[in-house]
Amino acid sequence: MVTTAPSPEPSPELAREGWDEFLELETRIQQVAEALQKARAERDRALAELRALQAAQDKLRQGQTQQEQELVTLRKERNEVRQRLGRLSKLLEAVEG
Repeated sequence: MVTTAPSPEPSPELAREGWDEFLELETRIQQVAEALQKARAERDRALAELRALQAAQDKLRQGQTQQEQELVTLRKERNEVRQRLGRLSKLLEAVEG
């Protein structure tokens, strides 16, 4: 039969100090977990806002492209009208002259 020496009991002060450190560590871990949750929530809100802004930007770009195409069309029409007016002006000069 092997006998083992009884393990020494920690002093109450040492046990209380260890417990206080444990509670402090637990508090810190809770604070970190809360900060992490808050940061993730902020990130999710920022990503949602980013997606909304990107969608709005895409819509604006589509509108800009349409307006640019319309501008090109209007410039072509303006040139055609100028050419027609030039021809009509020459016809009037020929008739009057």
